[in-house]
Amino acid sequence: MPSETESALAPAARRVAERFARFRAPEGGLFHEALARHFAHLEDHPVLPLHFEYAATANERGERAAERLAGLLPSLAGRGLLGRRPRVLDVGCAYGGFLVAFARRGARVTGIDIDARYVRLAALNLREQGLDGDLVHGDAGEAHPEFAGRFGLVIANDVLEHVPHPAAFLANLRDWLAPAGAAYLEIPNGAWPPYVARDGHHQLFGVTLLDHAEASEYVECLTPGGRYDTYQYLGPDAYERLFRDAGLTFEVLPDAAGPASVAAVLAEVEALRAAAPAGLDAVPGPLRERVRERLRSYLETIAWAPRRTPEEIRRFLLLYGAPFWTVLARRR
Repeated sequence: MPSETESALAPAARRVAERFARFRAPEGGLFHEALARHFAHLEDHPVLPLHFEYAATANERGERAAERLAGLLPSLAGRGLLGRRPRVLDVGCAYGGFLVAFARRGARVTGIDIDARYVRLAALNLREQGLDGDLVHGDAGEAHPEFAGRFGLVIANDVLEHVPHPAAFLANLRDWLAPAGAAYLEIPNGAWPPYVARDGHHQLFGVTLLDHAEASEYVECLTPGGRYDTYQYLGPDAYERLFRDAGLTFEVLPDAAGPASVAAVLAEVEALRAAAPAGLDAVPGPLRERVRERLRSYLETIAWAPRRTPEEIRRFLLLYGAPFWTVLARRR
């Protein structure tokens, strides 16, 4: 029998499932329904479309990453990264899309997530695809001796910004890699102008310009009791130092900035300027002037950023043209 809570959510879950029926894959009906139940409490929240689509397309994102890594990993084969059935760990596995993609390719997959709800969703996603893997409910910021030296590939996508102690987290990733293994991370860029206008987690104006305490206050003002679990938006230099201190290399893959050009970035900056009056009006009163000042400083920094030489242009696009950075790391 369903619990009282599940019964109460059932009508909302049905409406969510119907609203996003276009994402229901022929072989993913149970997963789709589970996502509808998972997001039923957000039925009337403006972030629901963003979050549901992100969850429902997890397998597609996993496929894209697996295809990309297939082009990168052969160059490492001579150092033992690729075996007949490589071991792959997805840290912060969430909906299990990366587990599905690599299990389809014959890998032995393990997922770990701090949220038990995600562990259940990932397990269901794998099972409905006729695949298997090991799922661990746990904190990747804590010790897991059973992972030591075990994995040829460790994945952490859209995870690092949610980690309160990134140094310990990265040291764990290093320790979990096999000697010739590699880690693949996707890290969102809080300085990308469209994310300043609306961040990728809460769709809030200017929140990426604030530190964690300030951003938490922002969310609390709008949604009492709401939790803000994005602890940092750092730049590539700060991330490189963290990786180096953890004993890892830090290679931003060359197409991280995508098709952006200086002109495209400047157009996004102008769109941000145009959105600023309405955006600032939506910022809670106690934080509005702080966001306004941070925005002024941010726009000045972009305006004065050098972008004449090829190296300056590359740097400018890395800092402001990339919605996220994809990083390959190995043990030093």
